[in-house]
Amino acid sequence: MPQSGSTEQGAFRRLVNLGLLIGGFGAGQGSIFLAQSYLVATGRTELLALFGTHFSFAMLGIIAVEAGSLTILAAQIARLLHSGGEKRDLWRLYWETTTFRVTMAALLIVGSLLTVAFLPLPAFSRAYVMSILPAFAVWAFNGAGFLDGLQKSGVSGLTGAIAYVASAISLVLSLDLDSETAGYVTGGALSLGYSVTVLAQFTALSAFGWRPAWARPSAVGIRKAFIEESSMLMGLLPGQLYFRAQLAISSLFLGATPTAMLVYSKQIIGAASQVAAFARRIEFPRMVQALERNPSLGVGPLMMMQKGSFAIASVLFLGVVATSFVVKAFASGFSVEAWTFLALFSVTILSESVGQGLVQGLFARGRIHGAGVARLTAVVAATIFGYALARSLGPQVFILSDLLSHMLVISLTFYWLKRGDRT
Repeated sequence: MPQSGSTEQGAFRRLVNLGLLIGGFGAGQGSIFLAQSYLVATGRTELLALFGTHFSFAMLGIIAVEAGSLTILAAQIARLLHSGGEKRDLWRLYWETTTFRVTMAALLIVGSLLTVAFLPLPAFSRAYVMSILPAFAVWAFNGAGFLDGLQKSGVSGLTGAIAYVASAISLVLSLDLDSETAGYVTGGALSLGYSVTVLAQFTALSAFGWRPAWARPSAVGIRKAFIEESSMLMGLLPGQLYFRAQLAISSLFLGATPTAMLVYSKQIIGAASQVAAFARRIEFPRMVQALERNPSLGVGPLMMMQKGSFAIASVLFLGVVATSFVVKAFASGFSVEAWTFLALFSVTILSESVGQGLVQGLFARGRIHGAGVARLTAVVAATIFGYALARSLGPQVFILSDLLSHMLVISLTFYWLKRGDRT
């Protein structure tokens, strides 16, 4: 009976974490969407274009600073907790990871300052770039991976909405400001938002009994952090650039309407895939600890541990398809065309879920390099495929290129997991 109660408590905790992650995602992305919709309604398209472009690249910078350390740190902490490691050892892992993130933040800050100093940037760009630099510095110290490793991912997800909400509010407040001031306000809001986020994360850690502590990083640990997080970054950045490459290909070969369909479809597919990813994020620490108990655990059991994320992906896939039938029955024109395209595109929700489930298996086994190689190979092949066949296949080329990308990830990661060698 105690075991049954523990299982039920674990399931309830995972459900709460998932709810908080989805709530944080909805609050953050939803606030940006509402603010941008208000700008569209009031005809402030110039400010919308400026903010959208700069915010997108600011997020790339945040991703570069993070460099996948959330996953790496969560796995390391889960392993140490399973083996009964001391708190000082856990904080040493945090500071070793942070050493890499500080290095990345410093490179971005120096690069940004040189850009501002030597390029004739517009007023908004110059102001925005200067005012987001504190965000990079602060985010190098974030505690999201620590919270995930403690199976408190819902808290890190909820606090992650703060910077988005701050940016959304600042965007609306910038409506009647001159271009330079608007750049300072919106960029400064991002930096303020990430400062509050990190403060909230460490307040939460302290409340859970994990008061921040200094532990001197080891040379071996720092070297390992640089190797692993560089590999993660190699796998992450091409994926971030992939969609932008698809937009460029579509604009070059297909024109405005197919490009609009692609943007619209990718937003919905991306949101659905993100919800499934939240479930994987919650499942990850348990997978790491299961492998600590049984290092010979096979691919099948590893995938079964992620059945919650697969179920969510399946439900969302069916929801998109069902919605497309409703839209086609009651709408006309572009809506019908877009939702027909989206119904076909939605199969990639399933293929991506399987591929990322296998990638997470590599992460849990510590095979960061193999996962990075698989992702990079898939993105390069899919981009070449899309560029070569866009004219002959039309917008459907992007469905096929995404499926090609996912199939390559599935094939490579499955092979490496089955082979059992460290890649």
